[in-house]
Amino acid sequence: MSDAKNQDRPETSLDSSTARELYRVLVEEAADGIFITDLHGRYIAINPRGTELTGYSCEELLGMNISELIPPEDLAREPIRMDDLRQGNIVVKERRIRRKDGSLLPAEVSIRMLPTGNLLGIVHNISERKRAEEQMLVANERLQYLLSSTSAVIYTAKPSGDFGATFISSNVAQMVGYDPEEFIRDSNFWYDHVHPENRMIVSEEVLRVFEEELHAYEYRFKHRDGRYIWVRDEMRLVRDNNGDPLEIIGFWVDVTDRKLAEEEKEKLQGQLLQAKKMESVGRLAGGLAHDFNNMLSVILGHAELAMMQCTPSEPIHADLKEIEKTAQRFADLTRQLLAFARKQTVLPKVLDLNGTVASTLKMLQRLIGENIDLVWMPGAGLWRVKIDPSQIDQLLTNLCLNARDAITGMGKVTIATGNTAFDEAYCALHPGFACGEYVTLIVSDDGCGINKEVIDHVFEPFFTTKEVGKGTGLGLATVYGIVKQNEGFIDVHSEPDKGATFKIYLPRFVGEAVEPKAESTAETPKSHGETVLLVEDDADILNVGRRTLERLGYTVLTAGTPGEALRQAKAHAAEIRLLITDVVMPEMNGRALAKLISDIKPGLKCLFTSGYTANVIAHHGVLDEDVYFLQKPFSLKELASKVRQALECD
Repeated sequence: MSDAKNQDRPETSLDSSTARELYRVLVEEAADGIFITDLHGRYIAINPRGTELTGYSCEELLGMNISELIPPEDLAREPIRMDDLRQGNIVVKERRIRRKDGSLLPAEVSIRMLPTGNLLGIVHNISERKRAEEQMLVANERLQYLLSSTSAVIYTAKPSGDFGATFISSNVAQMVGYDPEEFIRDSNFWYDHVHPENRMIVSEEVLRVFEEELHAYEYRFKHRDGRYIWVRDEMRLVRDNNGDPLEIIGFWVDVTDRKLAEEEKEKLQGQLLQAKKMESVGRLAGGLAHDFNNMLSVILGHAELAMMQCTPSEPIHADLKEIEKTAQRFADLTRQLLAFARKQTVLPKVLDLNGTVASTLKMLQRLIGENIDLVWMPGAGLWRVKIDPSQIDQLLTNLCLNARDAITGMGKVTIATGNTAFDEAYCALHPGFACGEYVTLIVSDDGCGINKEVIDHVFEPFFTTKEVGKGTGLGLATVYGIVKQNEGFIDVHSEPDKGATFKIYLPRFVGEAVEPKAESTAETPKSHGETVLLVEDDADILNVGRRTLERLGYTVLTAGTPGEALRQAKAHAAEIRLLITDVVMPEMNGRALAKLISDIKPGLKCLFTSGYTANVIAHHGVLDEDVYFLQKPFSLKELASKVRQALECD
């Protein structure tokens, strides 16, 4: 029986000639340089890639010593210990290779000892990675410059009891006279310099960020020269995917002048300072997004490509994973800054307003306080609307905060929904109303009400009846803007001492809601043999994008300018299935380029990429339904999925 089984078992070992041929192909076709030296460092053998990297011929290298190709200072830095090699360890070092033409090639050299006692080395060219790291340093310096050039001091802090700073912009020295390191080194430094009369208020106010998630308050802070300045501290709580507090992002603005102006009842000056501060932060976030995300795209792309060329067990894989994780953290920071400045594009969805409102009730109750009764009256058979769910949160938050401030002591806020329709006869008698079918969202309170002189101005930006420091005058203006953005309208009814009622009318959505296709998490979708045209004015991103798409199996045509893209489109019109283009480029933007190329090849699919969503592919901040957009930086799987979506769309 055993002999029969052995006869049926397939042969799994290679004969010697096949093994030698496999060895020859693997070594000669390798993407990295491979060499063997004796214990004295003299070259015994080297593959063709090794001669390409060094610039020497094989004959020239044989007999040369490795010390002749590596600068002495590199050999002296972290020298290789023979004991490590004798113990069977693989030693990995970064070295510069002096090429025959005198240039220095940055490389990662992996060395191990063979059973014969000779040394086997693998030389990996890391020029692209080094270039990306240098560009990252430049981008970071640019970030530091922008942070220091704005009047606001931006910081991040731990969401713990002491709120110790983890980062604070260098311009804090200009504001309060202390170095950033002093805040980071001592977790109590900030609190110890708050004016003694403000410490109790600060202790209470700082914890409110966990309830409101965006909170601002003011206090006096001791300058290094001994005087106290007034600081406005605005904080935003960032949560992780599980909803747990992750980090606090905030900024300080020196409002000493505004406080003095308040004492002189110069209300307008305070409003202007507030507007200027918000504008400066918005410019900071928007300006960073494009360049910063481009650099992150290069780093993430090369890290992913490099990880695909090694196994998780290799030491280099862990280093590459750390690079990827660090770049992702920087990408998260950029997204947080964009969210803080409200620069993100909205994504409307078809939804049931009752369900969306119901999910916010607990948050709204905490917002208005336990002394106010929150009543929820959902309408039956409610029609659907199309709106970004986060905008519903904004509408309710602003209206409920406004209602809370109108109530003294105990009170009631009512939220209701319903369906309504207006014909031409009704609209003719009611200016501001529009014919059609609408879903209503109603927020009413039993507070102090609004007098007739004020009610006509409540939606004007910066208009407020509250005292300085209690309101910005932007809450109801934001409500008005959101409603108009979604093609609705708003009506308000109020009388002094009889409360106020705000009625929002959102157009009924008629049609079939198209649910987004669920993206597979099992594997990365690959090419079906398609040809794509990749357009990107940044050479590094163009290179990594091409390599990534080729890894996925696509045939890739590249263009560094819109003009070159048009020439490629004309020459390969029959082959190209998809255009992938950056949005912001010299000569013309991506949307204009896509239109010209679609004239060359009608029906061509298109995918836009950018460090931030530009107005050329969105209207009033709303992404067009027929637009496929990929936010930089993105992973290989995100690119693969979005490319397939764009190619397979109807």
